[in-house]
Amino acid sequence: MRRTAWAAFGAALIVLACGVPTASADSIAYIKDGNVFLSTPDGARQYQVTSGGGYSDVSQADDGTMIALNGVRLHRLARDGAVLANFDTPVSDTRPAPSKTFYGPFDPAISPDGTKVAYTYYYMTQSQSPTCFPPTCVTTINEAGTGYSFADRQTGWDVKGMGYHSGWRHPSWVDNDMTMISNPSHLPNRDVILDRISDGGNGNGNMVLNWTSDMVQGNPHMSGGDITRDKRKMAFQTGENDSTLSVYYVPSFPTSWKDGEPNAGSDPHICYRYSDAPGGAFGVPTWAPDGGRLAWHAGDGIHVASVPSFAGDCTLDGATPAPPLVIPGGREPDWGPADVPPPRTSTGGGNNGGGNTGGQTGGSTKLTVKVLSATRSGGVKVNVKVPGKGKLTATAKLGRKVVGSASKKVAKAGTTSLKVKVSRKGKATLKVTFKPTTGTTQTSTVNVKIR
Repeated sequence: MRRTAWAAFGAALIVLACGVPTASADSIAYIKDGNVFLSTPDGARQYQVTSGGGYSDVSQADDGTMIALNGVRLHRLARDGAVLANFDTPVSDTRPAPSKTFYGPFDPAISPDGTKVAYTYYYMTQSQSPTCFPPTCVTTINEAGTGYSFADRQTGWDVKGMGYHSGWRHPSWVDNDMTMISNPSHLPNRDVILDRISDGGNGNGNMVLNWTSDMVQGNPHMSGGDITRDKRKMAFQTGENDSTLSVYYVPSFPTSWKDGEPNAGSDPHICYRYSDAPGGAFGVPTWAPDGGRLAWHAGDGIHVASVPSFAGDCTLDGATPAPPLVIPGGREPDWGPADVPPPRTSTGGGNNGGGNTGGQTGGSTKLTVKVLSATRSGGVKVNVKVPGKGKLTATAKLGRKVVGSASKKVAKAGTTSLKVKVSRKGKATLKVTFKPTTGTTQTSTVNVKIR
């Protein structure tokens, strides 16, 4: 890797003032307190997408559809928090160790067109050398890799065009057919390689397309990273325990490989590194759609920096020396071209897993309630769409008199049914309330005619 115009920006040492980048039509998806949020890049307006909790990572496609990690399952989410799909992966094993050997998924990344998901997995097991006798010569096998799935359903690794690539992790999409994967689990290997999905899954023609390593000034590794859409810049977690974040100029993106090695002139140039992150470590960076800004999380939240155009090579002209904190408490940011949704309209009810902060009054939305039947003998039967785990209750009234009630615990997001036994016929109101494990209580009131 060529070293050019290298400089270290230590946040604690910089005294130059730096303003927050201006607002734009794109958005940053992120995690806060176990839920998915969206924010304008300047942090002026946040929108809470979910309220059920349990989320640890999120990624967004160009159309705004999101993939979020909840436990060992992937949720495909609409911008309003609706769970469009809820599925697992071949590594989604909930058994305790050592019963399980696969761990994951982690680091989910949805493709720009929203059709595929790449994720990190780990494989850990023990083996016995054939030349020894138990209990000696026990060897431990630790492996990492990247798996692929359709973005709306569980996808086995034997599905053509999907599969997995063992040895590298932290996937980032270059385009809809290629990922950039990094941080090899075995050495010696290149820090960063490229994986073309149409080559087929591992064992089905998938090739190792080597690219680059960063060993400047003894850098130990390149961990998670991202590349701009024009393929001219990239950024990675670097340093011991991700203690630095490095920005690179790509003079020429690789287009051909001979014996696994990229064409000449494609080796990135390291331009500068950030250091002294609050909390000591940098999160995985993410680029703005136009490639002009970069975001990442640290111990205090999400920071945003402007990055030079690098028209011909590395430069510090236009680089933000002390990136400001834009979204306090946010983690795992992912930048996309879709805008932050408008504030939810007030309905007098609860909140459908979302809301707005940052200077805007959070609106609320009703639960989605569908009355299936309403009779004195059979009770009032409804379907209710809930955003996650919690408790669902319903109360039926004729005027001011309560004529029936019911409750149930809900284990996960989706549509659930509830039956309310009633003592009278007539025109009644049914108030349905959902109290999530974490988040805002939601309510909806519907009119029913009990026959």
